[in-house]
Amino acid sequence: MRNKRMLSFNELISEEKTNDKPYRLVVIAERRMVKKAKKNKDKPVIKKPSSTSSKLYNIAKERGCEVYSVKVNGAYIERDDNGTITIHNQDDKKGFELDADTLVMVRGAVTTKDSYLDLISQIERYGFPVVNSRECIEVCADKFRTYLRLQEIGMNQPRTVLVPNEDPETVDLAAERLDNEFPMVLKTLQGAKGVGVLLVETERSLQSTVSLVYKIDPNCDILLQEYIDMEYDVRVMINNKRIIGAMKRKKIIDDFRSNISQGAEAEEIELTDLEKETCLIAAKAVNGQWVGVDFIPADNREKDAPYILEVNQSPGSQGISDALGEEVCETIIEDYFDRNIWKKSATECGVLETIEVDGETMTVKLDTGNSANACALHADSYEVRGKVVHFERNGKKYKKPLVRELTLIKPPETRPVVMCELNFLNTIYEQEVSLDQRGKIPFLANRDFMNRANLMINPSRKFLLTNKHDTSEED
Repeated sequence: MRNKRMLSFNELISEEKTNDKPYRLVVIAERRMVKKAKKNKDKPVIKKPSSTSSKLYNIAKERGCEVYSVKVNGAYIERDDNGTITIHNQDDKKGFELDADTLVMVRGAVTTKDSYLDLISQIERYGFPVVNSRECIEVCADKFRTYLRLQEIGMNQPRTVLVPNEDPETVDLAAERLDNEFPMVLKTLQGAKGVGVLLVETERSLQSTVSLVYKIDPNCDILLQEYIDMEYDVRVMINNKRIIGAMKRKKIIDDFRSNISQGAEAEEIELTDLEKETCLIAAKAVNGQWVGVDFIPADNREKDAPYILEVNQSPGSQGISDALGEEVCETIIEDYFDRNIWKKSATECGVLETIEVDGETMTVKLDTGNSANACALHADSYEVRGKVVHFERNGKKYKKPLVRELTLIKPPETRPVVMCELNFLNTIYEQEVSLDQRGKIPFLANRDFMNRANLMINPSRKFLLTNKHDTSEED
């Protein structure tokens, strides 16, 4: 049997009081920030801080954080018999322990292989906060999926259609569906820094360009997008629902793109209230924590919403840092000293699951509508004697210290509250539990427990994560 990981109420309270202490940071990227030390050398070689990943690594080290650089290709995760979880580079058997004080940042194009994304899923499944989540990375990496997500909430965007194959009739139909005159913008679904973005000026060049792209990569995906003439576009850097800054990127001479990586010039820009609101909504729509939102401003910036171009899940820092006159990576590292902004991807569970309460296995109902400040446990009978609660369940007698009393309005009654040890999915939680006569389903979990266990309920499923305990209970 695997050892269990203990998360006590007191530990959680203690964590909230230490938001200013250095945390432990794992930076996952396409390249390592630290080269392994060669034989006869004492120290590893740290790469110069040119990339955003390098800057994050070095700034976090300067702030007193323990940092581990992971090259995503070859990285793996292990869990030993004691429940200790470690992440490893391919050539590092010792690895780096992931614990309650660890934050993971993901940089670069990790969508190129499913195994890279699965590594992120493993980290999320073990309950560690990841910036950004796999969901956010996958949505943002697929330009059409981002378009659909933003379309659902009514975002103003350039019209966009898919080109599913290179058949001339299919290409013509896609151009007709776009309902836009030439020129058009052709994009591959996955691409960054302006790569895979072309301006198509005639129907003939559209056909030839699509054929060429599919010849280079038969498995690629292409979309067509309405071309909007502009002098500049805007990149807005957002972290934890807060705008860090924005830069204006002027169009490159003899080019329609405005990416810094392609040579565009950048300068700081003051956003209108409408632009700020729109960008924050776009970031939220893709479930992004640290993202870059790109848009083309409207002619009347005060009254009309901008055209959202894309949301980048791994925004570069150099251009906007130069424009703002300050290092954005320093702001990012400092922001995460506040543990309250750390986000964990919720685990989907059923309405009913199986749980252990003080060693006894039973069925728990997970109820998002239960806002009571304690979970509830069925007791055949109970009696409060001074500061001790005596109760009976299934012929067994128990006694526990009285923590407090819970007063209900409907029905009007007072219930004793005790502290119980809950074991759910091999993690132990100390939780306040009120005693009452619940009947068939013996345990009711409240919102507080679900937040601590980081659970998201699927209302149409039961026993999704655990085996059914009692066959007499309904499916």
